Amino acid sequence: MVWLGRRHRGARAVAQVGRVLFALFCVSFVCIQGLIISGEHADPEADDAQYVLVLGAHILQDRPSDALIERLKTANAFLDEHPDAIAILCGGQGTNEPMPESHMMRQYMVDTLGTDPDRLLIEDKSRNTIQNIANAKALYPLDESRCAVISSDFHLARARKLMEQAGLDPYGVPAPVPNLPLAAASHMREYCSTLGLILTGRYF
Repeated sequence: MVWLGRRHRGARAVAQVGRVLFALFCVSFVCIQGLIISGEHADPEADDAQYVLVLGAHILQDRPSDALIERLKTANAFLDEHPDAIAILCGGQGTNEPMPESHMMRQYMVDTLGTDPDRLLIEDKSRNTIQNIANAKALYPLDESRCAVISSDFHLARARKLMEQAGLDPYGVPAPVPNLPLAAASHMREYCSTLGLILTGRYF
């Protein structure tokens, strides 16, 4: 009986810890989704950008992913509306990708969207958003110019924060996500990425 009592007390303690952890998850999820959603807007200051960083995403064997295509369409529209702006296409080559993301991004913009290739610069060594921004800053005179960032709307709050931490203008232009299932999955991934930055003291 004593053994059973201890077992029941242990089970209750584990259940209590589980409830606390679940409550913490729910609170953190709601708060972080609030941060993400609050960032899904365009900044008017981006209209004066001389350089706009277009952040990469996964590519398929023969074309950009659907999410990346939306970023490229947004970048092309931005360049059309701002004839003095230059786009920096950011993205290296993943282990399962046929080429650096930025190379396929340029190819798609020129061949499919008709973008002027002289207005497209390349950053092709990065593997994540932090490297996208750091490498672009090292290659091009972003410190001396107003700049902005184009990415999927769910990604823009974190991208702005990382631009600011790199000493660059934190102005963003959102690209839509092509469908609801992808948006839901992307928000879950972005929760994890944002939580990681917060827990390591790199967000605030």
